[in-house]
Amino acid sequence: MAPRKIVIGVLCALLLTGAAEILTSETHANDWPQFRGHYRDGISRETGLDDDWGESGPDEVWRVPIGEGYSGMSVVGDRLYTMFSAEGEAMKGEESEEAEPKKMEYAAAFDATSGEELWRTAIGEHLDTEFGNGPRATPTVDGDAIYVVGSWGDLAALDRETGEKRWGLSLTETFGSQRPYWGFSGSALIDGNRLIIEGGGGEGKSYAALDKSSGEILWTSGDGRPGHNSPIRVDMMGKTRYVYVAGGKLRCIDEDGQEIWAHDWPPGETHASPVYIAPDMIYASGAEGVGAQLIKVKEGPDGAELEELWKEPRLRNHFSTSVVHEGHIFGFDNATLKSIAVENGEMTWGKRGLGKGSLIYADGDLLVLSDRGELLLIEATGEEYREKARIRALEGRSWTSPTLAHGKLYLRNHTEMVSYDLSGS
Repeated sequence: MAPRKIVIGVLCALLLTGAAEILTSETHANDWPQFRGHYRDGISRETGLDDDWGESGPDEVWRVPIGEGYSGMSVVGDRLYTMFSAEGEAMKGEESEEAEPKKMEYAAAFDATSGEELWRTAIGEHLDTEFGNGPRATPTVDGDAIYVVGSWGDLAALDRETGEKRWGLSLTETFGSQRPYWGFSGSALIDGNRLIIEGGGGEGKSYAALDKSSGEILWTSGDGRPGHNSPIRVDMMGKTRYVYVAGGKLRCIDEDGQEIWAHDWPPGETHASPVYIAPDMIYASGAEGVGAQLIKVKEGPDGAELEELWKEPRLRNHFSTSVVHEGHIFGFDNATLKSIAVENGEMTWGKRGLGKGSLIYADGDLLVLSDRGELLLIEATGEEYREKARIRALEGRSWTSPTLAHGKLYLRNHTEMVSYDLSGS
């Protein structure tokens, strides 16, 4: 067993990033309450984790069956929340002897210590696509509620304890949008009393802020069809900003939905979310020829000035968003895991053979899940590729990013969910 580590650099990063913090009276620093963690940066602030797995790997805590879907796992306290598809009852108005049960998308709560399912609530109809079925968005936990988005645009606020629906609406009906090809994938962002979501409607209804308690629309902003990435909130130069890719632009809006700046973005698929690099840079990347860009933002009394620091066509994040640590960007260029220098966009190392995987950062290491279910522990250094351990965690397509909370790692695919103990205790 490796000794406990104290990583001062991680603590410094926590103080300097300026990323959105969602710490309520119901939320602990070691929780993972939303898509990509507290700050939507894919970084865990936990320390003292076990990095000496041995040949057998870390201890498996539990393994349970689960339905189809790519939804991530949010963990607050001893509860885990995710989404999946399963056979359900006939829809309202269709009850009859001839009506067959329909496959539905569910939000569900599990006991994080045992994997026992505690409740499930139907959100909307199941989505089939040729590259994988089921819901895409990750539940967002805030206070005593969770906020979920189904593939067909069904947005709902649920009671954390019971799963009872408090309010709900259809994004397509409310904002006049069409379902994106791969389904609605953006995870709701909570900021104060506001729920920020991509509605995808025209005539100023691309993005919206809703009252998180009632679902009432507070404002709408921008144009453009809905995409597949989730927004981030940053405190850039002391000002709250929401950043996302939509309508052929990398966009930034303020708390009132007013556009602060927009940067031309290549056509193609952008599923990965933007990444904030303190104090004034935004990194974004997409697949299908989009590539990556790093821009510097300077806001002044006459507006914002944008400087493109570099453009790298060979760093194409597909569905997995990169993480940044100590001057390096770690992420997948399609099927190659790479380390890229923030300073100039140059590759410092690359590793093939993992497919289109996903990753998070924790305690000096990268926790990487290959698209075929291999779990790897890799030192988070830009000097060279240093693999410390790997195990077979899952079988088949594994496109959901790992979740780490209270020393436990959570992984899933389309058929099962598994927990490993990394606490070092």
